[in-house]
Amino acid sequence: MANEPENLVLELLRGMREEMRDMREGVRELRGDIREIRVVLDKHGMQLEYLDEHLEMLRESTMTTLGFATNTGLQQKKLAKQLGELAERVERLEKSK
Repeated sequence: MANEPENLVLELLRGMREEMRDMREGVRELRGDIREIRVVLDKHGMQLEYLDEHLEMLRESTMTTLGFATNTGLQQKKLAKQLGELAERVERLEKSK
């Protein structure tokens, strides 16, 4: 019976050693998974940056286009007013003759 506790302790230690090996392998697998997740996150980050830049370009283009359209509308109104004033002057000149 003197060997029994020693064998029991050795058996427990061997079991613990095996469990630790399994845990280490699990940690290695987790590290690999984390690396893969980081790669995917980096890829998504780059895609998001591209989309942000593209959206900003679209916003700037829209604002520029709206600015041109507004400016053109103002110029047309100004020209229409000038043409109206010129037409009135011509009519007055014609009446005065």
